[in-house]
Amino acid sequence: MSGLEQVKTAIAGALEQAGLPAMAAFPPDWVRQCAGPVAAVGLRTGESRGGAIGSYLGQQVDPATLACRELYGMRLELTVSLDIYCPPEMGAAGCDGALEKLHQAMLEGLPAGLRPTELKWEEIRWDEDTALLLRKGSLSCSAFFTASASGEDSPALSDFILKGVVSN
Repeated sequence: MSGLEQVKTAIAGALEQAGLPAMAAFPPDWVRQCAGPVAAVGLRTGESRGGAIGSYLGQQVDPATLACRELYGMRLELTVSLDIYCPPEMGAAGCDGALEKLHQAMLEGLPAGLRPTELKWEEIRWDEDTALLLRKGSLSCSAFFTASASGEDSPALSDFILKGVVSN
């Protein structure tokens, strides 16, 4: 999974944990299937920071095997779209309640590798395409990833993983 997909998935997961249904990627008619407020998580802007393949962080020894592996890091600066769609019968109160959940999740529910810097939102408006109320929002953040290479025999880096996310 790419770094951008990892970020969108982590944010959608934090919103789900906070009680706000969220989707990281969606087909055109997905939002019509929702009975209540839902957040659409996407990418507005982004840029990579650091070296070509990542910055060298140092070495780490596995206590069980005593094998040494080199650690590398990468940073992305992103603005993620966090658009809230709400059925019209719920009115502005539905969008406002969803915004409260979203705000709480961005403050407390993100993995360690996502560092929020700014959360913005617009006023509620009617969205002609979905026939729903819409409050557009965005989160500016830094995303930190790590990768490892073990030993001289395998110099290739493993995939970069968003810091603070457990992988199999």
